[in-house]
Amino acid sequence: MSHQSKLAQYPLCEPVFEYFPDCLAFLVGFYCKPTKICCRHVDKLNILAKHGLGPRTICFCIQASGKGTQPRLLPSRINSLPIMCHTAHTHLSFPISDSMDCNK
Repeated sequence: MSHQSKLAQYPLCEPVFEYFPDCLAFLVGFYCKPTKICCRHVDKLNILAKHGLGPRTICFCIQASGKGTQPRLLPSRINSLPIMCHTAHTHLSFPISDSMDCNK
């Protein structure tokens, strides 16, 4: 599904569709560390999770953006993302995984 068709189907997800893809190369194992722009976008998504869209909406948007993505996201990379980005927050304020339950 193209970016435009995803955006049309999930208009609330626009910021997630803009910010999250910059981290995919790290999360699937192509890069050994996240890019600076990925880290900036993780901080923006954390803020949106706490003061905007909320973690559940961001979760659903990440699911929508990642459907059918190959290779799959690596759990070890997901866990290390906030540490490697040196985020102001020591954790992600929203879930990321291949099998996440956004209703929790």
